[in-house]
Amino acid sequence: MRNKGVLIYCVLLCAAFGGWIIKTEQDIKQAPSVYFKIVPVDPRALLSGDYMELSFNFENVARADFQPGQSSKDLILFIDERGVAGVNEIPAAKTLTLHFNGTRFNVPHQFYFEEGTGETYEKASYAKMKVLPGGRLAVAALTDEQFNEL
Repeated sequence: MRNKGVLIYCVLLCAAFGGWIIKTEQDIKQAPSVYFKIVPVDPRALLSGDYMELSFNFENVARADFQPGQSSKDLILFIDERGVAGVNEIPAAKTLTLHFNGTRFNVPHQFYFEEGTGETYEKASYAKMKVLPGGRLAVAALTDEQFNEL
């Protein structure tokens, strides 16, 4: 009887985890895209594969107001007609609020890619982000100046 309980628990856990994965994939497919101008840093190799550490243009512009060690606060980004987010106010533009936690903004700073393809992403100019429910962001792709995915 005890073995059956463990088996049932494992099946329920797998079903819940699988349902969460399916819901997240659907959220990413339906989420609107926003582009962030990036300043890529050299790709690095980890045990988990190659990745690129991303630095965003808005972070450089907002650096004076958002220093590490400060209390947490929000930054409002304005999204232009091309979907590019920036700190310059644009009349009648959509906005996106990012939270600064005292150290960094709540934006993914790593982009993982297949080992050996780092040269492809050296030309990246924008990070294509998906805005998920709750204001979370996920990196969907890196793009060139014409917004073509690399």
